[in-house]
Amino acid sequence: MIARRASARLGLALLASVALAGCGTSVKLLPENLSCPVTSAQLDTACTAPATLANGATFAQLVQAGIDDRAALRACESRRAELALALRTCNQAVERYLGEVREINKANAAKP
Repeated sequence: MIARRASARLGLALLASVALAGCGTSVKLLPENLSCPVTSAQLDTACTAPATLANGATFAQLVQAGIDDRAALRACESRRAELALALRTCNQAVERYLGEVREINKANAAKP
């Protein structure tokens, strides 16, 4: 008799757990937050100001200032191009992330 009661209770417990399992809500987790590949060092780096020439500068000093300014401009453009690439990469990652969020929201909206 005790075995029958234990068996009946076990059976009821199994039925209840199966029934309750169907009632559970599954939630799809969103991917982790995005991080953009731009470092603070990249943002803090400023372009070098053009050279200033004193009155009475020689032609050699003028030429050297032009060479230095051109090199500084090249370095500045290189940093600008790196930042632009990082921003494009970040924008693409944001778009992919938002697409995933939209799909999750769409799937959740379709559920009764």
